[in-house]
Amino acid sequence: MKSSQMGWRKARILALGFFLLFSTVVGVFSSSGTANADVATDFKASVMAPLVKITDWTAFKKQLKTLKDNGVYALTTDVWWGDVEAAGDNQFDWSYYKTYANAVSESGLKWVPILSTHTCGGNPGDDCNIPLPAWLWSKGSADEMKYKSETGYVNNEAISPFWSGINQQYSDLYGSFATNFASYKSIIPKIYLSAGPSGELRYPSYYSAAGWSYPSRGKFQVYTDTAKNAFRNAMISKYGSLSGVNQAWGLSLTNVSQINPPDDGDSFFSTGGYNITYGKDFLRWYQSVLENHLGVIAAAAHSKFDSVFGVPIGAKVSGLHWQYNNPTSPHSAEYTAGYYDYNSLIQKFKDSNLDLTFTCLEMNDDGSAPAYSKPSTLVDTVSAIANSKGVRLNGENALATGNFQKIEEKMMKWNYNGFTLLRLANLVNSDGTASSNMAGFKQYVISHTKPSVSNSVTIYYKRGYASPYIHYRPAGGTWTTAPGVAMTDAGTAYPGYSKITIDIGSATQLEADFNNGSGTWDNNNSANYFFNSGTSTFTPGANGAAGTIKSGTPTVSAMDTTIKLPFSA
Repeated sequence: MKSSQMGWRKARILALGFFLLFSTVVGVFSSSGTANADVATDFKASVMAPLVKITDWTAFKKQLKTLKDNGVYALTTDVWWGDVEAAGDNQFDWSYYKTYANAVSESGLKWVPILSTHTCGGNPGDDCNIPLPAWLWSKGSADEMKYKSETGYVNNEAISPFWSGINQQYSDLYGSFATNFASYKSIIPKIYLSAGPSGELRYPSYYSAAGWSYPSRGKFQVYTDTAKNAFRNAMISKYGSLSGVNQAWGLSLTNVSQINPPDDGDSFFSTGGYNITYGKDFLRWYQSVLENHLGVIAAAAHSKFDSVFGVPIGAKVSGLHWQYNNPTSPHSAEYTAGYYDYNSLIQKFKDSNLDLTFTCLEMNDDGSAPAYSKPSTLVDTVSAIANSKGVRLNGENALATGNFQKIEEKMMKWNYNGFTLLRLANLVNSDGTASSNMAGFKQYVISHTKPSVSNSVTIYYKRGYASPYIHYRPAGGTWTTAPGVAMTDAGTAYPGYSKITIDIGSATQLEADFNNGSGTWDNNNSANYFFNSGTSTFTPGANGAAGTIKSGTPTVSAMDTTIKLPFSA
């Protein structure tokens, strides 16, 4: 009797143990599934503006009001380089976009500008024709500034990353934008950079004017002498000598000039050339050119924008979903565009402190010939890598869509920070009324917008510097780029004070230091200041002493105007 009771007891323990183990496994599995997933806590829904210029501002404002009334957060707009600097080098005209920003501001929407350093026209969905500034091409040779494909087609829809003048030209553009739109910073929550054709970080591998049609793989784009020499130099640098290249590739080249990109792209894929050492070296280098380009423009943008706007900066990777699982040339559409290793590519976004926008969230997998299209799988692949690296994600649709449930599935599964619908005309009719798509967009996308929870720090700074800057980060977060953000005058109620309000998200404190914008710091004996949520008043110390922080707004008298530091500027 005892033995049977013990056996029954053991059986119950084993059954309970199995149940607990099974529950744990299911719980872990469910926690990563769509049912228990969610968008990021700062998720916002935006809409992409028309490509063409606005001519009827009254009608446009009606459309914007409809967006605002239906819960849209921001309007994203291409700011065309070919428009604003058309007259000549450093001759900017921002008047149209100031009118534009005013219209958006009046509607109550936020405005997300894209500094569009590419042409408009010639790509899927384009309905405009805005070339790059004509004077630009006199700044360098076509061999440096333009792309050349494996078939010899020369493309100028964006500046080739091999041109050394990109940093200067983009810095000029970014700097002029910052100067002219600093007063609009309250409506600008984010800025996007165009990093290539169609505003995307890629090569112009698929371009209808060059003879491309869907679902062809596209063409490699590094056949100028400048590009080929860059490839040769990279390989010699990697292997130390031509002999080292020969040993790695199993060849007997006699001259460095024989190191070339694939001379037959079709054969490169069909014979498995992409999968041998030469092919892998080429594809890694091909992508690295884009990564270096991203680093250059990101550095230029941070240097011009961070101290003025203090907002996230983003760039876009295109969802090239076709030829994904082609048995003879897998991923060939991605590879020709420069996407060989998403892990390395997205790491560059992280290293450059950029948000990532990815497209085709609305699309379903097919996988059958001839397209071999797997956009849903591709979105999962890219999003998972971004999540693992802590890179913020924004989504877009690739084509006009009403498949909002699919978009919801992806943005919830992968904790997206935002989604931008292409375009305004798909949601709002020309007379300002909502289109039939609005209900679905509201139900499946806009509805996930989180209520704004204010967790901000407001600082009143008793001026020791004529134009004080604050260099800061939410405690434990990412620092602004020095010198930080310029503080604004606090107004007549608080004479002699500057003021700034900073959203610190989920952080509990703001870590900060102050300077004059020109290299002179109040460094508190090399220690930073910490501010709690809410309002504080900061008074610099005299003669190098530490400043003081007092909770609340300043107490001022009629004679209280400013404090002078011994190192004031």
